[in-house]
Amino acid sequence: MTAEIDKEKFGEFISQLRKENGMTQKELAEKLFVSDKAVSKWERGQSLPDITMLNPLAEALGVTAAELLNCGKLAQEEIINAEQVEELVGKAINFSEDEKTKRAISTKGILMYLLCIIIGVSGAVICNFIYLESVNKLIWTTEGLFAVFGAYFMFFVKERLPDYYDNNKISLYGDGAYRMNLPGVTLNNKNWPHIVKSARMGLLSGLVLTPLIFILTFWILPPHIIDKWIKLLFLIAAIVFIVVPIYWAALKHK
Repeated sequence: MTAEIDKEKFGEFISQLRKENGMTQKELAEKLFVSDKAVSKWERGQSLPDITMLNPLAEALGVTAAELLNCGKLAQEEIINAEQVEELVGKAINFSEDEKTKRAISTKGILMYLLCIIIGVSGAVICNFIYLESVNKLIWTTEGLFAVFGAYFMFFVKERLPDYYDNNKISLYGDGAYRMNLPGVTLNNKNWPHIVKSARMGLLSGLVLTPLIFILTFWILPPHIIDKWIKLLFLIAAIVFIVVPIYWAALKHK
């Protein structure tokens, strides 16, 4: 049988250790670069932290990662046998999978994303009746990119970076096929949550506003000017909705 984490027992153990260490939920949250609401949810058994939080959480509470997975302290002389090791590994795997599922099925995030898709697609359809065919292809391509990367940052991006990001100067983030390089910026768990939030807002804003901006542009500028500078306008839109928000968040919270 696959081992599973008892969320309530895990939360009670965290709460007990936090109080033994004389910390408030907010103080523990600050040590881990998460919100106090996240800590509250852990302690009430409503959710589990990401598996990458396991070692930092154990260190902050003065226990081992194995003890966290065990939801109880282990005696110093206690020997963990192969069966116990297998059980703890199984719990660690489920620990990770539980959080992946939780992020993917966020109802609020799904509704927000779908609403932006509907508005963006509607705007692109309207553009089909206004612009030249070459312009329309660029609009749909841009909307597609905003939609794909928006979905990634809404549902699949890691909420926390591995610990080695906090101990080294790294500007490159990689996750499967996705790569992001931010020259001049050091990524760490202090600025990463803000980068993710800004990226979400920027991409969804771009999805909604890009067609509307070009509809307004059509009313203001002559068609031959739009046709000549359309690629530059799309480049500006990408910078405004993607690059600027990410760099702003990274530098502000470095």
